[in-house]
Amino acid sequence: MQPVEYRLPAEWEPQTALLLAWPFPGSDWEPVLESIQAEYKALIQAALESQSVILLIQPGSEHARRQLGEHPSLKFVEAPYNDTWCRDFGPITLVRAGRRLAMDFYFDGWGGRREAKLDNRVNTQLARHELFSNFDFRQSLFELEGGAVECDGAGTLLINRHCLRARHPYLEDAEVDYELKSLLNASRLLEIDMPPMPGDDTDGHIDTLARFADRDTIVFQMLADNARTRQLNGQLELLKTTQGQSYRLVALPRAADLDPGLAASYVNFVLLNDAVLVPAFGSGADEQAREALAALFPDRSVKLVDAKTLVSQGGGPHCASMQIPAALG
Repeated sequence: MQPVEYRLPAEWEPQTALLLAWPFPGSDWEPVLESIQAEYKALIQAALESQSVILLIQPGSEHARRQLGEHPSLKFVEAPYNDTWCRDFGPITLVRAGRRLAMDFYFDGWGGRREAKLDNRVNTQLARHELFSNFDFRQSLFELEGGAVECDGAGTLLINRHCLRARHPYLEDAEVDYELKSLLNASRLLEIDMPPMPGDDTDGHIDTLARFADRDTIVFQMLADNARTRQLNGQLELLKTTQGQSYRLVALPRAADLDPGLAASYVNFVLLNDAVLVPAFGSGADEQAREALAALFPDRSVKLVDAKTLVSQGGGPHCASMQIPAALG
């Protein structure tokens, strides 16, 4: 089957698992290893209340197993990796008629900023694992991170043009658009063009700025610079749904009491089968963000998960995870 026969589901659609990678000694997390492992443990336990978790661990390592214990919905996969940002090197999975196509895009450590040779091979390891035995895998040399694209499940992609231009400086916008549409079988591509938040070294992943909450609603992050917030809001106001209507726009609060150099984005929430995990940065705005998202997802349990250490490296729970969609029609 070709990708054109598949559909990229929205994150709010049914999932079979959430993919994460356990922080390990010797990685970039070494100086804060105890605190980041505590955050991952809490994130994993929260996710297990809703669905299965597939956890990457370093070959031969027993630390995660000892920390997390046995759980019928927790599956460990041994594979070497450089870092823990599964959103950007994990498979982007499309579905069709009960089958799943896992797209394995080229990952170069956010444009060569970090060593990523092992991260770039993780999907090859997953393709050989029994947990993915009923998946089709396809490799692509197109450089794409999962945090750079947002999908509504009906053929519409939302991107930040600034990020895609940084990743593909030798391609025209139209060439990038062609690759995105053909490889992810998208019929529409909506864009903003915004510089990254301070502290974000991904060149402005869309999952730090704006996300679909449903096919008619976009949530966006209020920024420290009021002029940039107005710019982001203004660009989003120009976008139209497939029916030609303006999107309902919902602003998430800014963590104004934190270091302005941190990329603290509440847009970096995780959607699970019956829950929403909202990053908590230790800010007075944490609960306000949770309440705003609870209003958008009234049928799901909306919980705060500690992300104070995650954000110290420019990420959040969405950056740290990748959903594995169910085998949908």
